[in-house]
Amino acid sequence: MSYYFFVGDTMLPVPPEKMNIKIKGKNKTVTLINEGEVNIIKQSGLTEITFDARLPNRRYPFSNYDTSLADSFLTSLNRGSSFNFKNASYFLSQLEKAKQNQKPLRLIICRMSGAFTMLFDTNMLVTLEDYGINEDARNGIDVVCPLKFKQYKPYGTKECEVTTDENGKKHIRVRETRPAVDKSIPAAMKIRNEQSIWEAVKGISNGSIDWKQVMTSNGISNPCAPMKRGTVLHLG
Repeated sequence: MSYYFFVGDTMLPVPPEKMNIKIKGKNKTVTLINEGEVNIIKQSGLTEITFDARLPNRRYPFSNYDTSLADSFLTSLNRGSSFNFKNASYFLSQLEKAKQNQKPLRLIICRMSGAFTMLFDTNMLVTLEDYGINEDARNGIDVVCPLKFKQYKPYGTKECEVTTDENGKKHIRVRETRPAVDKSIPAAMKIRNEQSIWEAVKGISNGSIDWKQVMTSNGISNPCAPMKRGTVLHLG
């Protein structure tokens, strides 16, 4: 099984050896008279994802510097790594930028079978909570960064509008401001350059749309096949 990690618009060159996804519980235990302990069920808390990212400072045959899933597929066919090598300082600057921007980013983890078909993915808005820079003689000149992400749920203020009808009865309507975390997404898009369905949907929605549903609704069977320029893709 192959893994592809995207942090914002940056693809990690080496998939982590292991990853931990923790769905935190918010249930509360209380003690009732004559009943003992009971568990009050609440909605789950924010998901936390942690893993160690290896950032090479030299080329490896197993490292991948492609910027898209389709590029990765072509790389695997050519049995070689990409030529657009980036050293560890590039990825460290991207992590630093993610902290300084003080904005959520999109974390996408794709899990592919040996036949290069999608098994399932993790796609969510997150914040980069903590990251470190570990340099160890056992890793040579490479850098290992422990990363900790926490799920981000958009929130905003609500406005109440009070109106009075002709009978003098007052009505309250709640208007909820939609946070502008992801850019607005059109109902359809036109392919300008040859790109796969995965690249097109990720580019227009920043990963907020399920590309598999778009692929099915548009009658596309191969997620890596480039679509012709001018093709109209319906997003919803």
